[in-house]
Amino acid sequence: MTAINDLKEYFIEIKRLQFVSSVLSWDQQTYMPSGSVSGRAKQLSLVQKLIHQRLTSSKVSELIQEAKKTNDLNDMESAMVRESERDHLLATKLPEKLVMDITETGAEAVEAWKKAREQKKLKGSTFVPLLEKNVALQIEQAEKLATHPDLYSTLIDLFEPGATYDWIANIFNKIKPKLVAFVKKLDSSSSKPKQAILRKKYDVDEQFKLSVEMIKKLNFDLTHGRQDRSTHPFTSSLSSVDTRITTRTTEDFLNECIFGTIHECGHALYDMGFKKEIHDTILANGCSMGIHESQSRMWENIVGRSKEFWQYWYPTFQKYFPENLKDYPLEDFYGAINVVKPSFIRVNADEVTYGLHIILRFEIEKDLIEGKIQVNELAEVWNSKFEELLGLTPLDDAEGVLQDIHWGWGLIGYFPTYFLGSLYASQIYSDALKKQPSLPEDYAKGEFSNLLTYLRENVHQHGSIYRANDLINRITGEDLNPDYFLKYLEEKFYPIYGI
Repeated sequence: MTAINDLKEYFIEIKRLQFVSSVLSWDQQTYMPSGSVSGRAKQLSLVQKLIHQRLTSSKVSELIQEAKKTNDLNDMESAMVRESERDHLLATKLPEKLVMDITETGAEAVEAWKKAREQKKLKGSTFVPLLEKNVALQIEQAEKLATHPDLYSTLIDLFEPGATYDWIANIFNKIKPKLVAFVKKLDSSSSKPKQAILRKKYDVDEQFKLSVEMIKKLNFDLTHGRQDRSTHPFTSSLSSVDTRITTRTTEDFLNECIFGTIHECGHALYDMGFKKEIHDTILANGCSMGIHESQSRMWENIVGRSKEFWQYWYPTFQKYFPENLKDYPLEDFYGAINVVKPSFIRVNADEVTYGLHIILRFEIEKDLIEGKIQVNELAEVWNSKFEELLGLTPLDDAEGVLQDIHWGWGLIGYFPTYFLGSLYASQIYSDALKKQPSLPEDYAKGEFSNLLTYLRENVHQHGSIYRANDLINRITGEDLNPDYFLKYLEEKFYPIYGI
């Protein structure tokens, strides 16, 4: 065995332990009884302990140093060394107890979050002390990792390697006023589409059945994955050949299940598309969460909300819901799914205002980690910022600060990657259209394989061989450029709004 193969094999065991953790987490969010959380939290904590022990072993350091001596490593081998060294160095900075505490507290906090969300109130809930502990643990983790001068950048780097608060803030601060102005311009139109068609009563079981039909057509492989329901939609790989997605159904809003499903399917197609050479290895991940989100946002919005997509799918929807849709032509439905209007729930937000939802969370997280906001102040701060950015005040915390699961798991620094995903998606899709101008015509015929083939060749197969900036440059020849997103919005929404 060569040094690089020894390193690869060592990390395969770690990867499989991470898959075990994913199985436990997936079950907790889908089928596990809520009263079983304490046992599950300890199981997850134990698995993380085993992973941490393997990552911090002196053997890892020896394997990495031996592999670095190898001449003529190819891109995949060099990336294995790079990612192995990164994971090893980060793990060695964290005490085992801290790693276990983060995992156990997160598992317990998620269950408390579910109850607080049901009760629609943060203050006074059992979630508050657990969220306070989550924040304290994330601050401690950032202090020990210290990969960047500021704590929040250190946490962001865990999800978007190489990114910093300043880099993201520079992008977001430039685009924020443009988004606000764009929303106002659309709102001034005298021919705004209406969303009432989506607010009828839609049988939730029929929605779910239809959503499964859609992911089959989008090439989700049901022999290597499945869809279930959860409080908050997510995607999880339980092995390199087993990818699970979830959705949620709401009787009086069709968008939630349909576009949530397409979104998670985009994530799953990425995870299902890694080339076999990297299965079970440290490279069997998306290169960053921003790039991962680019895949879900592309399928959900650029494809899934396009007119051509619905030229194919609308007749099927009319068969599923004949009474609700019989009096509405395609043009009305297309307009309804592309209404741009400030709303409370991030996962249901339109493409334009979605970025403002993320900017709000980005700004709050920075202040939370720096101690400028305390957990018991979160609801008030959230509502104030929401009013400032989107002109609305949540009626309760379920449609405000409690709507997302992320802080329950302790995932602070994750949120900005969602909007980065929209920006990456527009840039990548622009390249796809240059190379295959007939893609929209494919969608009208129910053909989605050509886009998937492009994404498999340019994005999916590589896993985390390339970092995000390297990948976007390989594909488009330039760094991340938000102008592609703004151009896409104008070309799509001005015609819909008669501007």
